Amino acid sequence: MVFEKSRAVVAKGGMKFHPERWAKVYDHWMGGIQDWCISRQLWWGHRVPVWYNTAAGEMPSGSSDPRFVRCQIESPGEGWEQDPDVLDTWFSSWLWPFATMGWPEQTETLKKFYPTTDLVTGPDIIFFWVARMIMAGYEFMGDMPFKNVYFTGIIRDKQGRKMSKSLGNSPDPLDLIAKFGADALRFGVMRSAPLGQDVLYDEQQVELGRNFCNKLWNACRFRQMVGSAEFPIEGEIDPKLLSSDDKWILLKLDQAITELTDALAKYKFNEAAQILYRFFWGEYCDWYLEASKSAISGNEPAVKANTLAVIDFVLSNMLRLFHPFMPFITEELWHGMGYHEELPAEQGGGTIMFAHWPKPLGQEFYNHYGLDDSCLKVVDSRNQLISQGRNLRQFGNIPASKKVKFVFAPAGDLPLPAHDLAAIRQLLNAETVELGRDYQPPKGTPSVHSDLGTLYLPLAGLIDVEAEKARLTKELAKNQAEIEKVEQKLNNPAFAEKVPPAVLEEHKQRLVDWQSKRAQLQSALDSLQG
Repeated sequence: MVFEKSRAVVAKGGMKFHPERWAKVYDHWMGGIQDWCISRQLWWGHRVPVWYNTAAGEMPSGSSDPRFVRCQIESPGEGWEQDPDVLDTWFSSWLWPFATMGWPEQTETLKKFYPTTDLVTGPDIIFFWVARMIMAGYEFMGDMPFKNVYFTGIIRDKQGRKMSKSLGNSPDPLDLIAKFGADALRFGVMRSAPLGQDVLYDEQQVELGRNFCNKLWNACRFRQMVGSAEFPIEGEIDPKLLSSDDKWILLKLDQAITELTDALAKYKFNEAAQILYRFFWGEYCDWYLEASKSAISGNEPAVKANTLAVIDFVLSNMLRLFHPFMPFITEELWHGMGYHEELPAEQGGGTIMFAHWPKPLGQEFYNHYGLDDSCLKVVDSRNQLISQGRNLRQFGNIPASKKVKFVFAPAGDLPLPAHDLAAIRQLLNAETVELGRDYQPPKGTPSVHSDLGTLYLPLAGLIDVEAEKARLTKELAKNQAEIEKVEQKLNNPAFAEKVPPAVLEEHKQRLVDWQSKRAQLQSALDSLQG
C-alpha cells in the first residue's frame, strides 16, 4: 500500500518533478524495485541497533529467542555485544523530512513544516533518497513529505568530470567568495545552469557575476550622485512630463516582472537570471540610463525630477527582483538608497526580505501614465537606428570616441520630439545630429534606414576616401586568401575525414566568420564607391 502511494503520487501529478522528465526515471526505478539491504560493512555511520548475547551460548540458526538477540538502541546489559555493521546511509536519511522536527512526537514544528513545499537535490539520488523519503513519509506520517522536487544539474570540470574530493577538481567555494563575493558566486553559477542540465564550471561565470554586482552598485551610485536635496528619493511621477524613454522603461519593467515571476513559478532559475541580465544590463543601463543623461543634465528641473522619480521607481522594483539571486548587495542598496524609509517594518522597512514582490503594473497604471505598445515600437525603432548608426563609423574606420556629425532625415511629416533627437545624439556620441528632410547626400555617404527615417554619416573632412578605398581593397584581398585557405582544407577528404570532430567544427566556424567579415568589408567598399 505504501509502495503504491509512493509511486502514484508522482505518476498522477500529486507531486511535481522539475524538470518533468525525471518522473519517468522515478517510475522506472519504482517499477523494478528490489529488496533493500539496510546494512553496510563500513567503519563509519550509525551502527545497526542489534545486540547479541554471547554469554548465552551458541545462537540457533534463524533463532528469534530473546535470550540471544535484542533490537534496541541502548545495551541490554552485561554479556551483550552490538553488531559491528552500520546502517545503510539512506536508511537514516529517508527519515529526514520528519525525524529532524521532533518525530515521533507531534511537535508544533512538525505540524507546520510537514509536508513541506520543495526538495532540492541531484538526479543521481532519485531512488537512493527521494523515493525512500516518499515511502517513509507515507509509512510513518501518512502523507507525502514534499510537493515539488527540483533537480539541480551536476557541476562538472572542463573535462566533463563530476567534481569530487577524490579527484580534487572542485574549487573551494570559500576561496571564490573571498575573491569575487557570495552574490557573485550565487548569480554567476545560477545564470549558467539551465533547468536539470549539467554545468561545465568555469571561473569566468563567477567573474561575470562579480561584474554584474558591480554594475548594479554603480547604477545605484549614479542615481545618488545626480540627485540632491531638491530631488528627493522616490518623488512623484508626473504623467505629463514622461518622455518616450520613460514610458519605454516602465513597459520593459512590467515585461520583466511578468516574465521573471512566471520563470520562478516554473523553477526555471537560469531563465530568470537571464531575464534580469537582459533587463538590467541591456535595457536599463545600456539604453535608458544613457538616453536619460540629456534630461538629467538639462536645464529643466521639473523634467530632471521626473526622470529621477522614474529611475527610483524602476530601481526599487529591480532590487526586489534581484534579492532572491543576490541577497547581500540588494539588502545593502535597499537601505543605502533609502527605499525602506517610508515602509512599515513588516513590508520592507526593516529588511528587503519582507518587501512585497513586484506585481505587473496593470491596466490602471497604463492608463494613468499613458503607456501603450506604440511607446515600445517608437523607442525600439530608434534604438535599432542608433545601433546601426554606430556601425557607420566602421565604413571610415572612425574611432567610437571621436565626435562626428550625423544627418537625420525623418520619415513622414511628423516632427521628431526634441528628447528623441537629443537621445540619438547622446547614444551616438555625436557632435551634432542635424535634421535634414531634403538632405542630398554626397556620393559615397554611408547611411542606414529605419521606420523613423534615414541616418547619414557625412565623411567630408573625416577620412581620405581614396586612401580608405585602398585600405578596404587590401583587407578584402587578405580576407579572401584566408577564406580560400580554409575552404581548401575543408574540401580535402584527407583532412575532413581524419581530424577530430571538434577541430572540424572549429574550421567550419572559422569559414563562417571570414565570410561574414568579407560581407562587411564589401559593403563598406561599395558605400564609398557610391
